[in-house]
Amino acid sequence: MKITSYERLQAMMEGNANELDRVPNLNIVMFFAAHYIKKPFGQFCADHRVLAEGNYRCVEKFGIDILSTMSDPFRETADFGTELIFPEDELPHPKQLLLPDIEDVENLQLFDPRQSVRILDRIHAIKLYKKEKGDEYPVMGWVEGPLAEACDLRGMGDCMMDMMINEELFHQLLEKCTQEAILCAKAQIEAGAHIIGMGDAAASQIDRDSYKDVILPYEKRIVEAIREAGGIARLHICGDISHLLEDIVTLELDIMDIDWMVDLKRTVEIFDGVSVVNGNVDPVAIMLNGSVSDVRNAVRQCRTDSKGKACISAGCEIPKFTPHENMLAFTEALYEKI
Repeated sequence: MKITSYERLQAMMEGNANELDRVPNLNIVMFFAAHYIKKPFGQFCADHRVLAEGNYRCVEKFGIDILSTMSDPFRETADFGTELIFPEDELPHPKQLLLPDIEDVENLQLFDPRQSVRILDRIHAIKLYKKEKGDEYPVMGWVEGPLAEACDLRGMGDCMMDMMINEELFHQLLEKCTQEAILCAKAQIEAGAHIIGMGDAAASQIDRDSYKDVILPYEKRIVEAIREAGGIARLHICGDISHLLEDIVTLELDIMDIDWMVDLKRTVEIFDGVSVVNGNVDPVAIMLNGSVSDVRNAVRQCRTDSKGKACISAGCEIPKFTPHENMLAFTEALYEKI
């Protein structure tokens, strides 16, 4: 009996990895997916039908076990009121920061995801996935984490300064980002998303005390809201978060992504019995620039280090020009006996 991708991930999360044909492949495809279907990335970001087509084609061709709504980090940012520039085949970006002064946070208004533009487009993608693929694949919605969204609205450098010298207003900003993330997460779950991923990449740039005392409590509220709404909570923080792992585990996530520079064996040991870890092949050195043999060896190493207890993916997004044979070799290596 053929197992579906949804069943594969569910079994992994329930601790039944030994019964699986292979561990799940949770590779993130954005630029790669658009390039694969020969569509400009600007269209992939702006039109849920293009995003869905790219994901459909990639999961079917390369054995990826998830249908994602990820495209760029500026969906909430735009719906908060930031004007974006959409280059034809590059990442959208703000024309200017919405909050050039931290005091502007007092005028920042929450929005209804169902009456928005860019989050609503993501909701449309979720509904399309559910209609076309049912429960064959887990469907993943997405929200920006509190620090990541604050940086998108205010700028990373200014946010880091605010954290130190404008604490009260900075917490107001984090509070509004958290409230909006919860609204967006719930709307996506209601639309049919199984998983809500939360990206908080900026968190890798701060020290442990700042993360634990300032950012973690807001992330925890988002995770709890996702789970209370019936969703699976996944956290993705790009970069080296080795110094944060023992605090992140207290979030009690369902899935925790780690980038290539984080020790997978240690992470699995820390999160064992709490969260399923996902990672962590180097997306550039191995997936983009490595040989088929390099990819196979890296996947084998991840499987060995995790003792079969982790989902496997590149540490971050699959680069646009990653060779197709490397993507195929990745999944083939998941089936090999080791």
